[in-house]
Amino acid sequence: MENRDWDMYEYILESTGAVRHIVENQEQIFMDVLAYLKGKQINQIYVLGSGTSYHASVSAKKLIEEVLEIQIINMFPMEFVDNETVFEKQTLVIGISHAGRSSSTIAALDKARAQGLMTVAMTAEKNRPLTEHADCTVYIEIGEEHAGPKTKGFIGSIATIALFGLKLAVQKQRITEAVKDDYVARMLATSDHIPDIAEKAWEWYKINADELKQCRRMIIIGYEECMSAMLEGTLKILEAVRYSVTGYELEEFMHGVYHSIDQDTYMLYLGSPGKHYERMLWMMNYFDQERKAHNYLITSDDRQTAPTAFVYPFYNDKYFATMEYVVPLQVLARKLSLDLGIDCNESSDSEFHKKMGSYIY
Repeated sequence: MENRDWDMYEYILESTGAVRHIVENQEQIFMDVLAYLKGKQINQIYVLGSGTSYHASVSAKKLIEEVLEIQIINMFPMEFVDNETVFEKQTLVIGISHAGRSSSTIAALDKARAQGLMTVAMTAEKNRPLTEHADCTVYIEIGEEHAGPKTKGFIGSIATIALFGLKLAVQKQRITEAVKDDYVARMLATSDHIPDIAEKAWEWYKINADELKQCRRMIIIGYEECMSAMLEGTLKILEAVRYSVTGYELEEFMHGVYHSIDQDTYMLYLGSPGKHYERMLWMMNYFDQERKAHNYLITSDDRQTAPTAFVYPFYNDKYFATMEYVVPLQVLARKLSLDLGIDCNESSDSEFHKKMGSYIY
């Protein structure tokens, strides 16, 4: 590991503490936004963000819809700006930008405000432009995270979005405080595993490192509660190793992408329990036997004994499993980039967002 005071891997290990900090300080974190929304009718919620922010919103969607009993719409900010018409005026629009500078998220919040919709900004950074473009701000209280690929920020964003939905549901009398606390306990039980998962994932990586270092094309497959983990894991590995990495939902992958798989393709499968698991194993076996692809499985199924399988007793909560299944992918991103001589803690171009105008300064 490089001689520095911070590293992407260290932030993975800090994710558990970040979630606990958010839970312990929930009254202060959500005080302003709950006051802003008190007495307001909310019939639907848009959650807008790019990259890690979008993936975190996908993870929290199912829980928030269940407790609030309204539709949650996850969308990229520019898709909202360019193509979305909002007919329901009792709509809350949440714009998330970890750095608080995303020009597209700012543009989306400006559109929402111009239409008289309720707006909330979410960011991990204080005194950033995003907060000036919403009626209220919620801070993602995770502490510092200097590394480019966000890991602690992803887990902390899931916790913040989910806890916001839970507290709003209590305020709207959709659930009781006791029910909210039960969900929070499940979230904590899940996130508490993260440091141990990371350490075990490092050991798994070392076993497979020689083969993985040969990879130049990787595909990640996910489904159900691991869709968000698939999306975020794909992004983290792509940011870190800086070659072709793509992710697909299991059934979507079968509609054409399978044609491109050969012996030079490396495939990672997120094998959470559920109705799709055996079908995924069936497909994995097909690519192993007929296409000679390199297959790696992340699962809690202790029947899987191949050295390429990362087997861990995941908590497997249907609302929070992403917090667990993404960790081996985060670790893979860091350790593989290190072995490839890539310092993924540093941007490949620190001026990129200025050049592209994708951040507001």
